[in-house]
Order: sequence, then structure tokens, then C-alpha cells
Amino acid sequence: MKKIIAFAFGLSAFLLAFAEEKNSNVVDFYRGNIKDKISVVKKSMEAGDSSVAVRAIEFLIDTNEVLANDEDYNELAEISINSFNSRNIVGIEKQVSSKLCSLFKMTESHRVKIAIMDFFNVMPSAEAVQMVNDFFYKKMQNHNPVDESVVKAVEFMGSKGNAASFNRLFIADILEVWPEFSPKIAECYGNLAEENRREILQMIVSVPADKKIVILNKINANPKISKKICGECAENVLLTVINKDEEVKSREKKEDLITLELLCLETIANAKWTRASAAATKSFDRVRSEYEVKDITDEQFTKAICNIAAVAGSDTVVVLSSYLDFLNKSTESGHAPAKEVVLSVINSLGELGDNRAFDFIYAATSLEYPNEVVEAAKSAITKLKW
Repeated sequence: MKKIIAFAFGLSAFLLAFAEEKNSNVVDFYRGNIKDKISVVKKSMEAGDSSVAVRAIEFLIDTNEVLANDEDYNELAEISINSFNSRNIVGIEKQVSSKLCSLFKMTESHRVKIAIMDFFNVMPSAEAVQMVNDFFYKKMQNHNPVDESVVKAVEFMGSKGNAASFNRLFIADILEVWPEFSPKIAECYGNLAEENRREILQMIVSVPADKKIVILNKINANPKISKKICGECAENVLLTVINKDEEVKSREKKEDLITLELLCLETIANAKWTRASAAATKSFDRVRSEYEVKDITDEQFTKAICNIAAVAGSDTVVVLSSYLDFLNKSTESGHAPAKEVVLSVINSLGELGDNRAFDFIYAATSLEYPNEVVEAAKSAITKLKW
């Protein structure tokens, strides 16, 4: 019993001494100049007391308008911010977070902003994410040069960001606000792409054709964005191209629409997005018309045929067989098609292996095609499934 009483008295004495030291630190903080304040914050944090650092943040907020460009002021800010951790602010997390957000918005010091973002990288909050989003957006709007605080903001948004973070980063890349910084921005919004798939879809269908091309190229080139997202975006865009009426067409550049259509087919094929097989097959008539009026080259048409076949559906073989029949008849009448084009059709039908194409492929073996085409037709016949 005596030992328990002695321990209780000892603990009480320790707590009293700690409280007195804590109160002494607070007094010393308010009495001293900024250099003294820095020393007091360091001393109090070594003792595990964060209350002086909280008071330092309050002091920094109150005096920012006067001392913002003072080197000691910024040093006090960095030391105070860096002293916080998840253990020494238990119970006052919201208070500290709110004060740091206030300081972030008013300070012009890159060092202080970076220190605050480092804190929120460990202890993120919705308020902090919005704060960094707004900071980045303002820098983007003003086309400010990239500095360390912008780099830190991009990294923070890429790891802790939300849909608004993704949107801002993506737009900055599309608009090429900082071309030299584009790889880093792309990497960071790539981290957020999967959870913001709908954001990408909504954006790509709402912009003009030239911007659709930019977006598709951006997501295709980003290794962190899944083929599923690329394929789904390309499918949705291809449908808008196919379904455009004459009024809308007149507001779009014809060249952009053709480029976009071919890019969609290529993207769908690369992503193996078979869900778009119906749309791809439906697009053949448009691509064929563009080829026949020489809006696209032999090479572009050949590639489009291969891309359509790469995601073939049940109707694809019918469409391509019908076109091969047209090519065969053209050859019979002395209007031989480009070798690359007829080869792409025959090879595609052979890879599809659907025996409904037999009559048309077989007919090609007895026509005045180049030997390479005839041999391709013979090879395609062996691949048909019966």
C-alpha cells in the first residue's frame, strides 16, 4: 500500500512538473522574438508537447500580412509544421488541419506550402485535397511556371486526389499548359484514372472532334490507364461519329472526323474491345465511302479493315465478304483494286475462319489478281472452319 501511495505521489509530481514546464514554454514562446519562438517550438516538441507548435501556427496566421517574406518567419512555419505527427496531435487533428489549410492559402512561400502538403500526405483530409486542387487550378489558369510547390501539388493530387483532382490534371495535360511537365502530370492522373472512368467518358464525348483526338491519344499513350478504359472511350466516340447528323457534321472539320474515326478503330483493335464489334462493323460503310472519294489512303483503308476484323462480330464476315465480292467484280470488269486493300480483306476473312466467306475467297483464286493475292486466297480457304 505504501508503494502505491509513493508511486501516486511520484506520478503527481511528474505531471505537475510537466505542466509547469509546458506553461513555461508557452510563456517563453509569447515573450520571445521569432528566433526565440523557433527554439521554444523545438524544445517543446522534444518533450512531446504540440501545443506550442499549434500556437506558432496561430501566430503565423495572425502576422502573415506583415512578416510573410521574412526568412525567420518561414523557418518557424516549417519547423512547426514538420513537428506535427499522428501521435502528438491526437484529439486536435481537425483543429490543426484547419489552421494549416488557412496558412497554406495565405502564404506565398513554396517551402511552407510544401511542408503543409507533406503533412497532409501523411494525414489527408477532404479539405486538404480541395485546397491543393484549387492551388493547382489557379497556377494552371495563370500559366505560372512549374516550381517545387506545383510539383508537390501534382504528386499529392495523384496519390490522395479525388475526381476534381483528376479533372484538373487531365485538363492541364490536354491543354498542354506545361508541355515539359506533361509526363509527370500524366503519371499522376493515370493513378486516378480507374476510379474516374466515368469522368473520362463524360469529358471525351462532350468536346469537339479535335479534342477527342487529343484525349484518345493521351489515354492510349498512358501505361497506367487500362485498355478497358481506352476501348470503352473509343467505342463511345465511334458511336458519336457514326450517328452524327448533317447539322453537326457541318460544325466539325471533315478531316478531324475522319482522323477520329480511324483512331477509334485502331484503339478498339489494340484494346481487343470486342464489345465494340457492332459499332466497328457498322463503321465500315463510312470508311469505305471515304476511301472511294479518296479522303483516306490505301494504307489507311487497309489498316481500318484489319482493325474492324480484329474485333469482329457475327455480321463482320458478311460485310467483308460482300466487299470482297465487289472487289472481285471490279477486277473482272478491268478495274482492279489496290493490292494492299484486297489482301487485307482476304487475310481478314481467313483469320475469321467463317465458311460463309468461302465462295468469295474461292472466286478470287481464279481472277486476274497478282500472285500474292491468289496465294493469300488459297491460304485463307485452308483456315475456314466447317
